[in-house]
Amino acid sequence: MDPMPFIDAHSHLQDPRLAADLDGVLARAERAGVEAVVVCGTAEGDWDRVVDLCRTRPRLVPMLGLHPWHVAEARPGWEVRLEERLRVSGAGLGECGLDFAREGGDRTVQEAALRHQLRLARALEVPLALHCRKAWESLGRLVREEGLPASGALLHAFSGSAETALEMQRLGFSLSFGCPIADPENRRAAKVLPEVWPDRLLFESDAPDLPPRHLESWPPDAPNEPAQLAGVATAAARLRGEPLAHVAGLAHANARRIFARWLP
Repeated sequence: MDPMPFIDAHSHLQDPRLAADLDGVLARAERAGVEAVVVCGTAEGDWDRVVDLCRTRPRLVPMLGLHPWHVAEARPGWEVRLEERLRVSGAGLGECGLDFAREGGDRTVQEAALRHQLRLARALEVPLALHCRKAWESLGRLVREEGLPASGALLHAFSGSAETALEMQRLGFSLSFGCPIADPENRRAAKVLPEVWPDRLLFESDAPDLPPRHLESWPPDAPNEPAQLAGVATAAARLRGEPLAHVAGLAHANARRIFARWLP
């Protein structure tokens, strides 16, 4: 029996932690039913690696953005260079966003960088991938002021409350979930997953990050892989009280809609 089809809506396959066994990572993903993997750049230093990787490997979707963790170190003129790479490569925009959970971050600079990328995603009409931690009010304000691209926008590794999930969906976001929702101790996920609208549900690995550490068999230092999406889907189905095939089908259809221009 063939595995259910999945699309990994957010990963970092360009990460050096995966380089030594990238062929194995992709082979295991294919055996697990993963049809495509979205690969997100986070800083100017990895934009070219993302583009080159997606150009040379089948069914990898490129996204390029300036992550809030890297805003402070960005060289002047990054906005122009990002737009040039997006236009030339045809990539989507992300990972960008806001992170007020880390000490020392300049919130004003983060907001200015995100505002620029929101405008750029709309101008180019490309999908958008965002990171948000403890900055939901600011994110909502910026999105209400600037809007989202009609092609789609997702909040990756969503970790907000059920109330925040509803608000973000009303603003136009899809919500993407990874291995943490499969942790039995994750009580928030049990409240959030039932509130996700059928046309806004996505699954991701965030590889090599967010591995399924709740599994006793998982090696402590092993990087995450797209092949883990089946476990994410199983957890989502359990939390939503719906059949696995139905939930997996929703997420697959949603990802195909957002990333249609890159998929056969």
